[in-house]
Amino acid sequence: MLKTTQTLRFNYEFSRVYRRGTFATGRYLSVHAFKRSPNLKHNLTVIPSELLRVGFTNGHGRKTAVARNRGKRLLRAAFSKFEPSVCVGYDVIFLLKAGCELPTYQEVEKEMGRHLSKLGLIRSEEDK
Repeated sequence: MLKTTQTLRFNYEFSRVYRRGTFATGRYLSVHAFKRSPNLKHNLTVIPSELLRVGFTNGHGRKTAVARNRGKRLLRAAFSKFEPSVCVGYDVIFLLKAGCELPTYQEVEKEMGRHLSKLGLIRSEEDK
């Protein structure tokens, strides 16, 4: 089976999503989404439209590597629940805001689902 999710890795990919995409923000995280055009290229190869590309990042307030990596793991775990139902053809960035302490998994999962629905990234049952 073809894997339909890839990771955003390069700074210019993140910049494109931030600059040209839409976003939803909440207490713990922000979700930025960009609908790719069919002829978008990466290193002279066209990116297939049946791919979902995802990036996970932290706000600037998390100073230690332990806290930053734990935040990214938290985002990846919460996203794994929504991954099968998210629309393909998008670049999506999940930004965990810098706050006093890390939120719980349940808080992140609830807010992530709300933001994905608000941006229209959740496929309906008949589209799956």
